[in-house]
Amino acid sequence: MITRRTGSLTPEAGLPAARICTVTFIGISMIVALEADHFGGVLGIIVGLVAAVMGPMSIPMLLSLPPAFRRCDPRAALSSWAVGLLGYVLVKFVLHSTDQTLAIVTPLVTSLAVHIGVGLLSPEGNGTADAIVSAVSPGSDEVGERVTTPDKQPAASAATD
Repeated sequence: MITRRTGSLTPEAGLPAARICTVTFIGISMIVALEADHFGGVLGIIVGLVAAVMGPMSIPMLLSLPPAFRRCDPRAALSSWAVGLLGYVLVKFVLHSTDQTLAIVTPLVTSLAVHIGVGLLSPEGNGTADAIVSAVSPGSDEVGERVTTPDKQPAASAATD
């Protein structure tokens, strides 16, 4: 059950959800292990997982750092990751491409395009995130440019007075 106020699982519903996720993960892991030769062996699986998951996950994490992308909400990050993963599945399993470069670049490019597109088309302000950013860098304005305050005037202007 999900509580209405916080949108999170209640403790009573959390344990069954964790059990279902664990059993599902173990089941998928066992299927992949049985079909390891089909996926190019253990090294092929590792390279494939890194290409499929790490690239699309890193795009939202890295692009959320610059002030220009501060208005990108979780919807942009999650859709970016999902479309990047879908791009990998499309290249690897639908098109059956053996080109390793294509399998690595496709999730990155699609993730980048979707993150930028969703972030620019539907920006969403977050008061809590803005308060954290302003608390960490009190000398920055909304665009991210440095703002000089009266107590931090350059020493050169004081010497010319």
